[in-house]
Amino acid sequence: MSEEETLPNLALALAELRSAVELGFERTNGSTALILQRLEWVDDRHAELVKRVEQDRAAADARYAAMEGRVDVMEREAVTRSQLTDRTRQIIAVVTVLIAAAGTVIALIQLTSS
Repeated sequence: MSEEETLPNLALALAELRSAVELGFERTNGSTALILQRLEWVDDRHAELVKRVEQDRAAADARYAAMEGRVDVMEREAVTRSQLTDRTRQIIAVVTVLIAAAGTVIALIQLTSS
């Protein structure tokens, strides 16, 4: 082959190589653009999820505070077993005294009427 024949073949090979490289760069640029688009979507989705988690956490904190308040009220107003036992003993003692007083009054009435 002469030098005159190799120059067009070399030029053709270089042109094909150049078009292959350009095509590769175009594909790479397209893939990069797609990756950037997906990253932006992921960032937006992450921001939405962060807001949602913060809202859920705030709502849970509010519910917890409300429940804690209700538990405090119940603890203040609830009657313990020992308090109930003491109250029952007092009621029994008062009823016993009233029955004894009624028995005494009935006995006095019977004694005075006879």
